[in-house]
Amino acid sequence: MKNTARKLLSVLLCILMVFSLSSVAFAKEKVTPVIVVSGMNSFPLTSGETGEQVWPIQSDNILSAVKESVLPSMAMLLPGDREKYFDEIIDNVYTNIFEKVACDENGESVYDVDITFFSKSLDNYPDEFGEGATVSEGGITRSLIREIGRENVYYFNYDWRLSPMKHADELNKLIEKAKADKGVSKVTLIPCSMGGTVTNAYLYKYGNDSVKRIVYTMSAIQGLSSVGEMFNRRIDFDVDTLMNHLFSMQKDDIKMQVLMALINTLVEVTPCITKLADKLTDEILAKTNDSVYDDLMIKSMGKFAGWWALVPDEYYDSAKEAFFEGNIPGSFEKLIDSYHYNVQRNAKELMQSAVKDGTEIQILASYGYVGAPYTNQAMTQTDSLIETHYQSGRALTAPYGETFGEDYIAKGTQCSDLSHNHVSVDGIIDASTCFFPENTWFIKYNKHVGVPYGTDCEKLMLYLALSDSYVSVHSDEKYPQFMEFNRLTGELTSLTGDEIKPDIRDKDSNFIVRLVIIFDTIIKNIKTKLPF
Repeated sequence: MKNTARKLLSVLLCILMVFSLSSVAFAKEKVTPVIVVSGMNSFPLTSGETGEQVWPIQSDNILSAVKESVLPSMAMLLPGDREKYFDEIIDNVYTNIFEKVACDENGESVYDVDITFFSKSLDNYPDEFGEGATVSEGGITRSLIREIGRENVYYFNYDWRLSPMKHADELNKLIEKAKADKGVSKVTLIPCSMGGTVTNAYLYKYGNDSVKRIVYTMSAIQGLSSVGEMFNRRIDFDVDTLMNHLFSMQKDDIKMQVLMALINTLVEVTPCITKLADKLTDEILAKTNDSVYDDLMIKSMGKFAGWWALVPDEYYDSAKEAFFEGNIPGSFEKLIDSYHYNVQRNAKELMQSAVKDGTEIQILASYGYVGAPYTNQAMTQTDSLIETHYQSGRALTAPYGETFGEDYIAKGTQCSDLSHNHVSVDGIIDASTCFFPENTWFIKYNKHVGVPYGTDCEKLMLYLALSDSYVSVHSDEKYPQFMEFNRLTGELTSLTGDEIKPDIRDKDSNFIVRLVIIFDTIIKNIKTKLPF
């Protein structure tokens, strides 16, 4: 009897052990859901009344504005009241392009505008993020779907015109939804571009208890100088800056490089034309600047609280005074101040506090491109849109086309250990001043939130987002702090200082020399693809 009881007890214990091990295995199989927090314009804004796309602007709207402005433009060439006709042109531009997306003094949309919103996991939206999603947020989302399944991926989209503080509330709802769906206590966030403002607003309002990891991907966590300059009424333009911008944007396009070489040679051999173009541009800006701001920008984008969230701290107070000339609506000022003084100004403290409380933060930044060619800050290192300095948590960068110099020593304000070597080998980036020097990666020649699907950039993104442990720039030799992306081959390699393309236009060379350089580049890239 005792033997029978012992055998029965042994069987029961075995069964309990099997169930226990099964439950542990099941628990380990739970996947942390990932939420991609989109940037601006990942999906169009549409009219709630007609369903037509109101942003990005469609060609029909632009053509209407141009057509209606032909006569007043011609009239401006004649003697008379030119300001009257210019004001008519401004009215045409506002009516055809900006009116449908205008916001009021409370930062709310004047018209009924709809956005594409995904309130559930992406297995509920099987037609989205398919083969057509190859770059930016779409490509990142598609990669995640392939790796962890649609049921574990969420996508947060929002009306970028409105305050990030408002979007933080909706992001919180989606985070709680994902946690409940998957039976987990934390999620991973991947904020892209403007999504950094929304994510940090969330950290301010709701804390970090529900967030396991954040991978900021070329995010505007500290703004953009181009927006700060624009809102300070400082529009500046010259032909040379424009040429450098176009040159840097087309590094990976051989045909465009040939075209740029032709245009550049023409500019160099006709300096009088360049000077004339600069002079005319300066005269036009001097005469029209106030009218453009007062009659167009204040009525439209001036009330976009989302754009005010992109004004860097060092620009913010002067921008409010300059843009509104002391007449900022009190309700709107209160709205944008709420984000700026609580979130952006305290971004470093918010993010570092989150890490101390257990959230893993990683930052992916990019450089190698000239910024927006309409401000005097254009010749800085950018990812083609956001300055590297701001998206990386304030790394120091050399001006575009220059280096720190051979004798440069890292500033070390956040990491003073020189053995960590936080200065890029090309002498352009000093990451020792970043919010997180050990957890910030830099990719040279990866355009704004590029991360093309199926490339090494994608592999890096997945490594940061899905690693079992909190990785740093020292964790894997394949992914050091500074890397270079070859957009022709999709390869990501450790930065060596040998460039894929020149960083800046060579003003001393001519068209023939440039063609030789381009031909040599083609041969090198063909050789890398050969099996021998």
